[in-house]
Amino acid sequence: MKIKAQRPVFRAALQSDGTLELLVYEEIGENYWTGGGVTAKTVKQQIDQAGAHSRIAVRINSPGGNAFEGVAIYNLLRAQGKPVDVFVDGIAASAASIIAMAGDARIMGSNAMMMIHNAWSGCQGYADDMRKMADVLDKVSVSVAQTYIDRAGISQEKAKELMDAESWLGAKDCVDLGLATGIAEDDENDDAAMALARSFKALARLKAVPAFLKNDATGDDTACACPCDPCQAGDCTGCNCGGCDSDTCGAEACNCREKDLGNAADLSVYEAELHLVERSC
Repeated sequence: MKIKAQRPVFRAALQSDGTLELLVYEEIGENYWTGGGVTAKTVKQQIDQAGAHSRIAVRINSPGGNAFEGVAIYNLLRAQGKPVDVFVDGIAASAASIIAMAGDARIMGSNAMMMIHNAWSGCQGYADDMRKMADVLDKVSVSVAQTYIDRAGISQEKAKELMDAESWLGAKDCVDLGLATGIAEDDENDDAAMALARSFKALARLKAVPAFLKNDATGDDTACACPCDPCQAGDCTGCNCGGCDSDTCGAEACNCREKDLGNAADLSVYEAELHLVERSC
């Protein structure tokens, strides 16, 4: 099926053969700045509203996002009691790779990529706060790694090695590791999907993005939705706002950091979400 998606989008469509197709061409988790993003709540709403369907097909082209939402969507899809087919049309990075593991069949476009890495977040506070946050992130990474271990059959040591390295894996790599079960032949969505993948600004936060994915994601930042003065002036390198998509946030120029990082740095929130992850894995 040819998919025309030139902008991030999440939608569901019931196909004539009884397959519910979920198009996940979007970040994972609610985007505070744009109002976009895919959450477990929106996925469940689409499934509940779809009517009778015999199987689910999930098409992914996403830079990832919130690991907790990724785990929740993964568990939601697995709980449907129906065959799930996952197709990676462009990239399944970070939290999107967790969702990809929900597929009984996990098919990647010949030029598609999957990326897995350790959990990361922002924090402010005293040294004890930083140490506590590091401990929480380690626990999240272990929980996420268990998904790859369970679905791909890789060892705990291999999962840790791949996540520590922020591994960008091609289709053949994923098949060899068990993260994917097959490679699509002559997928007509490949070129359009990769063009969209290069436009995801969230990729700019990552360290080891392949060069061919940097064309757009690390280029023009003038479209940033962050309201701080530097971003609105087209200079995301001067932004210090927790919601900015720039990988160089940290300068003192941003005047909205204190307002927006309060909840993000609240360790009790992370711990509450962590307990949910541990119960579901």
